[in-house]
Amino acid sequence: MDPTQIAHFVVGLVKPHFDYVIDHDSNVAQLRDRLVELRNAKERIRHKVVDALSKSQKIQDDVEKWLKRVEGITEKAQKLLEAESHAQMCFYGLCPNFITLYIPSKKALGLAKEMVVEVEKGKGFPSVAYTAPLQATPTTPAGFQAFASRTSIVTQILEEFKKDNINMIGVFGMAGVGKSTFVKQVANQVKEEKLFHNVGEAEVKQNPDVKSIQNKLALSFGLHLDKTQTIDEWQLILRNYIKDKKKKFLIILDDVWEMLDLKTLGLEEGYCKILLTSRDGEMLRSEMGTQKNFRLEVLDEEETWSFFEKKVGDDVKHPDFREVATRIAKRCGGLPILVETIARTLRGKPIHSWNDALTRLNRSDGKGLPEKVQSGIEWSYNQLDDEDVKSLFLIGGMVSDGYIPLSDLLKYTMGLSLKLFEGIDTVEMAYDRLQSSVDKLKESCLLLDTNDSQTFKMHDLTLDVARNIASRGQHFLSFGNKNEFKEWPNKELLQKCAMMSIDRINISELPEALECRALHLFKIGSKDKSLQIPPNFFKEMKQLKVLGLTYLCIPSLPPSIQSLTITQRNREVDSTTMVGFERMPELEVVFRMS
Repeated sequence: MDPTQIAHFVVGLVKPHFDYVIDHDSNVAQLRDRLVELRNAKERIRHKVVDALSKSQKIQDDVEKWLKRVEGITEKAQKLLEAESHAQMCFYGLCPNFITLYIPSKKALGLAKEMVVEVEKGKGFPSVAYTAPLQATPTTPAGFQAFASRTSIVTQILEEFKKDNINMIGVFGMAGVGKSTFVKQVANQVKEEKLFHNVGEAEVKQNPDVKSIQNKLALSFGLHLDKTQTIDEWQLILRNYIKDKKKKFLIILDDVWEMLDLKTLGLEEGYCKILLTSRDGEMLRSEMGTQKNFRLEVLDEEETWSFFEKKVGDDVKHPDFREVATRIAKRCGGLPILVETIARTLRGKPIHSWNDALTRLNRSDGKGLPEKVQSGIEWSYNQLDDEDVKSLFLIGGMVSDGYIPLSDLLKYTMGLSLKLFEGIDTVEMAYDRLQSSVDKLKESCLLLDTNDSQTFKMHDLTLDVARNIASRGQHFLSFGNKNEFKEWPNKELLQKCAMMSIDRINISELPEALECRALHLFKIGSKDKSLQIPPNFFKEMKQLKVLGLTYLCIPSLPPSIQSLTITQRNREVDSTTMVGFERMPELEVVFRMS
């Protein structure tokens, strides 16, 4: 091969690459022009998509793929143009090298050609959507459990939704009580009875993601939203879809933590019925505007056992497991989430694992609970906006085993001079204030809603969490009847303690003197009816304000009680004759208003 041929061959190889350098500016300019054309094409298709979705149509698969592909090409082009703009600023007045021109020029030309192809494809769609089939009734999810005790509430909710003037209903209950499962039961019943044409379901959660909720609702309706669209565009699509007067819609929003703007989601009252669930009944009523609220209570013992037995399998039928299984199921306190979690963990496990599970559940510090239950109860406590109500919750947990008459609780709380009673002049006014505060705790699902309005009743697991919160900082000590009492805490801990509850534990004797100089409240009860209080037991309790003696059979109080300057005393002693009180007439004063 002669030199001329070699030269032509080399030039043929190199020239295309030099062309990229020479044509750099024109290739980048061409990319800008093609990008404008592609964006215009995408906008035309997007308008058609929005219109189709508002008519309840489903978007063609190839159109969705085209939009996704165009979005990717557009993003690449935008990054390249931004890089070029930055490079021009850096090389201003300088001569850029071969590489800085060659690579972006080649990429720009390649992207421009891709854009031409996609613009033509966008023009060729015969239609962007088609009429979707009617929403199919989903099958019941695996493991779903509808509880018979809650069927009556389902019926009541459906009857309320049949009324023209009822558009929004709330369901509330403590963490782990089964609200999510319950609304699935409602949804299934609605679909069986065909009360609504469409049922939209979405989980809200803490720190709600509006777009995620919108997308879940859309998917419930069989709609596929363009992810490149904004919240406002999705809002418009959903609103137009739900405004179809020929159809009836039920929207279920599960696990609402705080005020949620329904209009932002595309939901408007009058065009659909809405069912909300939350741990906070007061928030549902006052902030969300529910017209009816239904409280979900824990399962009864029979239903709890049946559910536990179903989830854990045949192990419970074995005699070796029966007793511990019964105790575990009872300790779950009727909370479906706890029953299912424990049962799933124990299924197929040896007996020592069951015994250990019971030990963990019996811990009074709350650490044996599943995270969702523990954090859920504590969240409800933290959401209380009244510090006095928070104090009432903690004190109620300290001085009770989960149940205490309000008349007794009033003695404890007034004895501690809570700010709750500031400005109160009579016992009747104090009792009204206490009852209204208890109502707030019930609305927040921190107390059980009993038929007896004169009692303060707390779920066992809530009690554990309350005592755990109260004990932080080591200012509260509790020895409950679930725990074996081994020894008294060290002296340093006792000196810091402000409140102490010894509640019906197996204790044979008390120390000669309990050195708790910072103690404001002391309550003691024992399973041992022969327990005696030593003469100097109360001597070092210089700051004591409230004394509770429960389940004790003692013939007389010790001499050291004379040293106390207790402003309020709660006397619950199993004896009608008590030597020592006659020397302290103030003990007969149940209330003394200051």
